[in-house]
Amino acid sequence: MLTALVVTLVLCFITNVPIGFALGIAALVSLVVSGTMPISMIPQRMVAGANSFPLLAIPFFMLAGAIMERGGVSKRIVDLASTIVGHISGGLAAVSIVACTFFAAISGSTPATAAAVGGLTIPEMEKRGYDRSYASAVVAAASCLGVIIPPSITMVIFGIVANVSVGQLLIGGIIPGLFLSFLLICVNLIRSRQLGYPTEEKRTWKERWHTFSDAVWGLMMPIIILGGIMTGIFTPTESAAIAVVYGLLVSFFVYRELKLKDLVPIFYKASLNSAMIMLLIAAASPFGWVMTIQQVPQMASRAMLGISSNPDVIYMLMLVIYLILGTFMETGAIILLVVPIFAPIASQLGIDLVQFGVVTVIALAIGMATPPVGIALFATCGIADITIGQITRKILPFLFILIIGLFILAYVPILSTFLPNLMF
Repeated sequence: MLTALVVTLVLCFITNVPIGFALGIAALVSLVVSGTMPISMIPQRMVAGANSFPLLAIPFFMLAGAIMERGGVSKRIVDLASTIVGHISGGLAAVSIVACTFFAAISGSTPATAAAVGGLTIPEMEKRGYDRSYASAVVAAASCLGVIIPPSITMVIFGIVANVSVGQLLIGGIIPGLFLSFLLICVNLIRSRQLGYPTEEKRTWKERWHTFSDAVWGLMMPIIILGGIMTGIFTPTESAAIAVVYGLLVSFFVYRELKLKDLVPIFYKASLNSAMIMLLIAAASPFGWVMTIQQVPQMASRAMLGISSNPDVIYMLMLVIYLILGTFMETGAIILLVVPIFAPIASQLGIDLVQFGVVTVIALAIGMATPPVGIALFATCGIADITIGQITRKILPFLFILIIGLFILAYVPILSTFLPNLMF
């Protein structure tokens, strides 16, 4: 049964079957081969896997991000970032990083962050003399913050799979996200000086106040979401619904850039993306059930703990596996396939599961900007009209510092656990 599961999954990967269908087909074939369990277990498990109240946060966060992107928030965030860091070396590239940091706190998605910020800053950087591939690399690396800084769809999925508080995971991503943003700005500063990229004119405090007051309505959304979760006024799922309502109010009545005719493409885009994620989660449920009854997590745990008795070595091995898988697999699929195996091992090693969840999401976020199938790379390459090969050469320094930051956050757990422990 287990052999049929693994062989079918590998064959599906080789033939480029979408991951959601591949998981379902592998589970179905394993049940047929076993001959001892009814095939009706597949739809039953799929319904059970998708029938979860916290999963409602995914379509709501998707919708909130799409509304704020179309409603003029991204342009105001870029203007605000420009007044803050535009005057340093490589100022416009630094603006892209800061803007991605701000927009990550609104969208919860890496592709949305890359599209919203990259569509504005990449053409502008090219006009100012930046190499197009370097401009794209900066946005691709910084857009990874979209799933680290709350709200984060990826953290919602991890929390459900690993049975960890989604609220604590979201709060735990704040300091690591800001830390990684700072590291990216430092690398950009060094590289921009080496490459001779220009600085922007330093803005007055009056101009900074004007851009801040213009962007403050968009910036209020993450404050409302996190504040409500921290104070216990509403759950992470309820906060996602509130984000949608707030986004509609701001986009329609404050910025007035959203029209009724825009709602159809916005809802279509959010529905399509949400359906893809929900299909993946539903299909992973029977697949995970088969792995559980075949005791795969127990076997993997014994194998990894047999490699070394040192918890730090095992922890590093898990992170390396995440980084490798992230180069050719989709983030949600990795969580659904690997986290049910790794989470019990981390718990057995005494690793805080909130911290482990934050570090897991960071490792997978780095994979989104890593060739050959990083989704952030495809998003920015589409905007800049360049190839993956061109952006790969420029993004390596940023990937290097992100990996260093990952291991710092892994072995200095207080950076991830301080706020959750303080608030909860």
